[in-house]
Amino acid sequence: MQIIRLSRQWLLLLLCTTGSSAIFGQADFNVGKIPPSLLTDANAVVRLDETIWEITSKSEGRRRSRSVVTVFNEKGEEEHGRLMVSYDKFTKIMDIGGNLYDATGKLVKKLKNADIQDYGYGSGGDEITDARIKVADFGKKSYAYPYTIEYSYEVRSRNMMFYPKWLPVADENSAVELSVYKIKAPAGFEFRYKEYNGVSPVTKSKDTDGADLYQWTIENYAASKKSDAYPLPLIDHSPMVMAAPADFEIQDYKGNFRSWEDLSKFYYTLNAGRDMLPPATIAEVNAVIKDAKSDREKVQLIYKWMQGRSRYVSIQLGIGGWQTIDAATVASKGYGDCKALTNFTLAALKQAGITSYAALIRAGEEEKMKSDFPSSQFNHVIACAIVAKDTIWLECTSQITRPNFMGTFTGGRYALLVMPEGGKLVSTPDYKAQQNIRNSRANVNLEEGGNGQVEVQVLYTGLQQESRKNLMHSGNKEEQKKWLLNHINLPSLELERFELMEGPEQEPTITEKLSLNVRNCATKTGTRLFVKPSLLSRPFELPEATERSADFYLPVSDYNFTDLDTVSYVIPTIYKLETSLPSYQVTSVFGTYESKTSFENSKLVCSRKVILNGGRYPSKDFPAWIDFLKKIRKADRAQVVFVENK
Repeated sequence: MQIIRLSRQWLLLLLCTTGSSAIFGQADFNVGKIPPSLLTDANAVVRLDETIWEITSKSEGRRRSRSVVTVFNEKGEEEHGRLMVSYDKFTKIMDIGGNLYDATGKLVKKLKNADIQDYGYGSGGDEITDARIKVADFGKKSYAYPYTIEYSYEVRSRNMMFYPKWLPVADENSAVELSVYKIKAPAGFEFRYKEYNGVSPVTKSKDTDGADLYQWTIENYAASKKSDAYPLPLIDHSPMVMAAPADFEIQDYKGNFRSWEDLSKFYYTLNAGRDMLPPATIAEVNAVIKDAKSDREKVQLIYKWMQGRSRYVSIQLGIGGWQTIDAATVASKGYGDCKALTNFTLAALKQAGITSYAALIRAGEEEKMKSDFPSSQFNHVIACAIVAKDTIWLECTSQITRPNFMGTFTGGRYALLVMPEGGKLVSTPDYKAQQNIRNSRANVNLEEGGNGQVEVQVLYTGLQQESRKNLMHSGNKEEQKKWLLNHINLPSLELERFELMEGPEQEPTITEKLSLNVRNCATKTGTRLFVKPSLLSRPFELPEATERSADFYLPVSDYNFTDLDTVSYVIPTIYKLETSLPSYQVTSVFGTYESKTSFENSKLVCSRKVILNGGRYPSKDFPAWIDFLKKIRKADRAQVVFVENK
């Protein structure tokens, strides 16, 4: 896939239009007009996509968007079938329109008001917001594939902290025929932008009214192959243009995003003076820490106290959801969003004499940001306490998280510390393979026919304990049992008993105990019994592709781990060992694998150790990765054979 220059047809069309008007007029949307090269592996083809961001001043802008997409199947429809436009007190929707065309390009239906629904974000009990969303939809599976769907809308924004990001290939299984991003600004108006991942440099020109025009275009971008396993995160490989203000105004506030220090100063100014606690709460804090023997213990006690007296409620009111409700309100109400709960925690730490800061972060599993482009890329706020030249990170929206555990939600990424004099980007703790442990010990009593009673105890640490901990605190016993049955790597079993327990250690751990009856735990064939050493071990799947032309990515949330598995079988005395005992050792840049077995006094002991290191790897290493997986799979398929002792 590559970005190429505009064809003569589109170039002429663009030259005949002005920057402030829609780029596209009526076009021929016949499916037969799509270049054949774009049809391969595509669930949909974006025929035309246009975004115009018009900056009218430091405090106001307009966005006009139009997309025309040919949909080939249900997956394409799921990705492109609906238009969603959000709005709030700072954003007004000026217009929404849409058309639907059949395969020949004939107009079938125009979007009507009845096809547009309006929803409030705050419909749930844990959300308080003035934001709403309009959803336009022609109906799912209502029309024969392929068909073409067209949406357009215009919004006016008075929140100029955020400029639209151009990500024309947001869905890797959709091809793009033509996509254009255009920014119009008053002559000489300063703003910032940066191109990523192969986007051609901006084209600058003047509009008829003298305004400055900036334009980016891609054409004929093919869909990714369905077998393209382990893709890089979208932000690291898909064409993208980021734009942000230099100076901006919102309500009575002025700011600029020229640097991370400036962004930090703006957030600090926006929330200054909102950390005052009422006298009763100050007395609570003093009582909580009165017996603490160190600043670290004070932080831990205050964090636990905060978790016990507050709960998370999403509050998106005020300046774009960036300004927090004050600490006194959280103290009296007992709830707040990430900003408010962090601010409340910082206020308590301040009362205890602990230096601490709010930290802006982009939360979510495998979420990433561009550290070289200061802008509003954050969606979450956490707290950072400074203790004895060390940091303790606090996730203030969780009532169950241990202090300094960031996990897959906020670990291993940049955070912007908010300081009065201007903050800085720092890294949150990441979690290496040696921290993310699954240590499993299973004892199996085998019957002569191959069925087995299995007692299992597993210790999970680091990222590997997250799913079990969430299960403990969010599901009832029946839900927990169902989840466990779906995640035990055995084909036929009965789960008689189970138990999940949290460890007392500062670093979070979960211990899982299982009692299983497993049918065909070993395979009986004639007089022989085939026993699998890798019982209950994590399986490894092979991708379809065996080579790549681009770098590949093993998500660290899934591929940074250490698995230690030990299975002890009690073999019925009617059997004797027939084969040699398998032993394997595999070493690679991706990690290591080791397994060994021993047999003595009717007891077969099988141990297995796997260490994997996730991350980004060059395409030249992909064959080595496939070879590594094949060797592990071969080792895991090894069996120990016993024969009846006659």
